[in-house]
Amino acid sequence: MCSLKRSNVLLICLVAASCAAPSVENEPTVHVMSLREQAETFFDLNVKRVDRLMLPAMRSAGIDCWIMMSREGFIDPVLEYIRDENGEGGHRNAFIFFDDGSERLRRIMIGTHLPRETRVFDEVLGYPSDYGDEGPSLQPVLRQVVHELKPNRIGVNQSRTIGTSDGLTVEMKKHLIDAIGPEYASRIVSAEQVSVDFLDTRLPEEFALFEEAAAITQMLHEEVLSDRLILPGVTTIDELKWYLYDRIMELRVVTWFPAGLSVIRQGERVSGDSTVIQPGDLLKTDIGIVYAGLYTDYQRAGYVLKPGETAAPAGLQRALDNALKVQDAVAQVARPGVPGYVVKAEAETLCENQGVEARVASHSVDAFGHGVGSWFSSDWPDRYSDRARFPVREGAYYALESSATTEVPEWNNQRLSFGTEESVYATPDGLKYFIPRQEKLYLIMSQ
Repeated sequence: MCSLKRSNVLLICLVAASCAAPSVENEPTVHVMSLREQAETFFDLNVKRVDRLMLPAMRSAGIDCWIMMSREGFIDPVLEYIRDENGEGGHRNAFIFFDDGSERLRRIMIGTHLPRETRVFDEVLGYPSDYGDEGPSLQPVLRQVVHELKPNRIGVNQSRTIGTSDGLTVEMKKHLIDAIGPEYASRIVSAEQVSVDFLDTRLPEEFALFEEAAAITQMLHEEVLSDRLILPGVTTIDELKWYLYDRIMELRVVTWFPAGLSVIRQGERVSGDSTVIQPGDLLKTDIGIVYAGLYTDYQRAGYVLKPGETAAPAGLQRALDNALKVQDAVAQVARPGVPGYVVKAEAETLCENQGVEARVASHSVDAFGHGVGSWFSSDWPDRYSDRARFPVREGAYYALESSATTEVPEWNNQRLSFGTEESVYATPDGLKYFIPRQEKLYLIMSQ
């Protein structure tokens, strides 16, 4: 059994994969970093983010002090992308970033289980050893630091709608307020915009890494939708899923959501794991991996040929072609500065004018798979948060998720909602693809 002391999700997944150590059945056809390389890359990127992105994000939001509170058993999600390899502390901790007007933030960590070395923080402060009858406490040190800094606006991770920007728990907020007193407590504001700008802005070094992650994801789709794995009339969805999970472990990556594998066949949509794949089935896969802290999200589709067939029914290919028209519309209108709900509305209108029944529901992909940046979706704050109102950010990454509904003549004019998903990035000229998108159905032979 592996012994884990850190709460970092990435490390837990990586170490779990290392402990499982399954035998490798297939050599990868794309480059995959070792666990050590992934971890080192992840932490190096974190340090670069703090060095380059945090100060501009704070100044843009008009916040001169960003305080993150964390405790054992609940680590603020934003801290995953701030800390280095030496941990985030222990029982009760505070992480303070202060803009004193210079070109480098003051970076102060207060807590227990402190690192001997850190590439993120300049000052590392422990608790006093003789604080009252209740023992050592974070509060007196936190109070002293804040009163010395004299911040004007204190940002905390509290957000009405964005979960990953809402990491300050009720009790830890009380702990903070009690520590700093009413004068400074009155200066507390939400740091939602700081966290959005900080997490949704991409570093140049990430681009090639994301291309690598996309290629790995594509390889997984191709392996699952292949003759080598699928024997029509015998192979089940459950068997494909477990192959996929074993393969993911072999490749030293993890998924950030349960892999989606489903069967669509004439007259019905079947998704139960016990479903036996049959000739004439349309197979859909939905796979997203985490690779050195980068998140991918792709869907692919394959058709199981019936005996004597050499191609998929023309109606199914037409359904995919219509879905590609939706992608084209989104890619055209999703330009920097355009709010997400406007992207959705304009893209669907473009498709309607072409006679394509479209639905757009895309999301940002940044520090998390369902990111904190703009979503091309309905403006439903209680469901999607305010992200549909956020503008497209130049250089940001998105999962272009959409669908088109098409009648398939070969299936008695059955109306088929054909969904697609590609990882893309925003440029002044619209969205661009990291790897070539799927334009033809994968074909799976029947024996």
